[in-house]
Amino acid sequence: MARTEFSMLVMIPLLSLIALTGCSDGQDDGNNVAIRAVINDAPWPMHAIDSRFRGGNGIGAADVDGDGFTDYVTNYEFDQRFEIAFHPGANADARNPWPTTTAFVPAVLETPEDGINPESADFGDVDGDGALDLVAGQGWGELPFWEGSEAGVRVVWGPGPELARDATAWQDAGRIPATVEDGHFHWVRTRDINGDGLTDIVVGGRVHGGSAIDPGSDGSDIAGGNGRRAGVRWIEAPADKSLRRDLARWSVHAIDPDQLSGHGFVFVDIDSDGDEDIALANADFDTPEEEERVLWYENPGVGTSAQREPWPIHEIDRRSDFDGKPQIGTGDLDADGDMDLVTATREEILFYRNSGSIPVLFERITIPKDPRTRYFQRPIRIVDIDQDGRLDIFGMLVHENRTIPYELAAAFWMEWEGDAPAADNWTTHVVKWGSGQTMFLPTLGEKWDQVEFDDVDRDGDLDIVANCEEWWEDGGRLVPFWQSPGLSTVAVVWFENRLFEAPYRYVEKDGSVHIEAENYTNGHDGSWLERNTNAGYGGHGYMVDHNTLSGPGRSFDETRGLEYAVQLEGGIYQVWVRRWIPSVWGSLGRGGELSDSAWIGVDGVSVDTTPEGGAEVEWRWVRVGEVNLTPGEHNIQVRVHEGGSALDAIALTRGANKPPEG
Repeated sequence: MARTEFSMLVMIPLLSLIALTGCSDGQDDGNNVAIRAVINDAPWPMHAIDSRFRGGNGIGAADVDGDGFTDYVTNYEFDQRFEIAFHPGANADARNPWPTTTAFVPAVLETPEDGINPESADFGDVDGDGALDLVAGQGWGELPFWEGSEAGVRVVWGPGPELARDATAWQDAGRIPATVEDGHFHWVRTRDINGDGLTDIVVGGRVHGGSAIDPGSDGSDIAGGNGRRAGVRWIEAPADKSLRRDLARWSVHAIDPDQLSGHGFVFVDIDSDGDEDIALANADFDTPEEEERVLWYENPGVGTSAQREPWPIHEIDRRSDFDGKPQIGTGDLDADGDMDLVTATREEILFYRNSGSIPVLFERITIPKDPRTRYFQRPIRIVDIDQDGRLDIFGMLVHENRTIPYELAAAFWMEWEGDAPAADNWTTHVVKWGSGQTMFLPTLGEKWDQVEFDDVDRDGDLDIVANCEEWWEDGGRLVPFWQSPGLSTVAVVWFENRLFEAPYRYVEKDGSVHIEAENYTNGHDGSWLERNTNAGYGGHGYMVDHNTLSGPGRSFDETRGLEYAVQLEGGIYQVWVRRWIPSVWGSLGRGGELSDSAWIGVDGVSVDTTPEGGAEVEWRWVRVGEVNLTPGEHNIQVRVHEGGSALDAIALTRGANKPPEG
């Protein structure tokens, strides 16, 4: 169904929770209005922004081309590039893939030493010319065959809004000399730290050398690296504008030179003194369990000489059950005027309530996780998801043993009820189910890494932009990044907030119902993905099941799949699907006759699988079967049978046994 059917929804007051439904032929004939007294709690549609490369390892956000919409840079770790995805703008559908520009990629990729190991990226006008530049943190690589190894902080000069989409206009300045091979840099943000009106750079990282904990005073090699700690630092811009493009003039100051991991730090005024402090959860793969802490660095005062010395450290919590690289969420969660913090373990959300006192004291409130979210977690944020005036908690999971199971919420948000957020007054909602996909490589899987919030489609609510680092369609291909075709299942996506829009519902008209597969009423697991890489589909995409397991197809009840609510007049219906069969899909022997069928059911009972037909090079309607249905509402199910099946649309027709048109 066309997006215009639902454009009027944004005009409805959110508190009324009144929404409109769609009709089967793409037109609203006045008979398809329903009153919804509850929030739409279906998983959010996930739309691709950029999914052509492997190893989307972070996102930085800014309006690079000056059109009023937020753009995103992604550092692709396994394809060795910094790629900018540009919002398509007001007159285009943001649910289609976005135009992109490669701001930097190594010139020659023929040997492992050519790789740069991109770990983090952000935008900022670091040379003061009015144009946004690209700043990147790069790391030491234990496996340069996959990641490259060129630790340091890189700068790429930006050309300004008019030429932002011209890849040749971005100019690589190389690494800041004072950072070269001086740690493993895996978090970078731009900020005016000293209040002089110039953009500085703040970086965090871990040990140059993988698993090193104490390299000793002699700086001897450990695990192949030099043992230096990136810690947490800020890099000061030269006061003279004419010198800012000379990276040797930038001065590096240690906020904490001894920190084992500076990943995920956030800026927040914890002590309410008007300047920004830094909060951090320092657990990482090489942080000893007894050293895993939540802490904050107190800003010594904007513009003071003390800013150039290590900042005072305040420990908030110390415990041994953090997973690698936990992130920090900040916000006044209890609405008392002070900034609170949240982070997560596998079993709990840890809410650190700021007392507002001087010195600052924190009360730890332990919130047991919903069973559907008890897993390795990394991203966490405090944000008002449902626009009710109360801040909520948003989180995302990371794979364990190469997968996030179907029954777990890979993305979720939590709201509280009552007078104040406590340990036991939270309700959890699913944004995305786990993929259930097990990758071929032993250490990689669905791994959500960073998240931003923005009203992407300008409909008045907050959508979610996120990157997934290790979810590949061609996961079994053991080839170096420079030889890879660059395929990926999910890299950078946005989740469409439809909390106050009615679930999609389809109404029979003139003896037929037409369903766009990507506009599902509900999704009961994560076994199907919206895709839009194969041209010729209707609507804004199609659905692909991503079962990569070899062997026989799955049974009808093995996955829960997608569901579509239809209102029928009753009678005997022919069931059709519009499908495409890839000749090659992934790298585990799928495609063609091994990817040509999916289960179609009605009201929880299988009709049949889509007919087997081998490879089809274009979208085509095929008949699934016949059903006799009573008047009223029914539910159509789509479930996994063989991996790689692609469905664009489903139709139920009464009367002549002939394929739908269009």
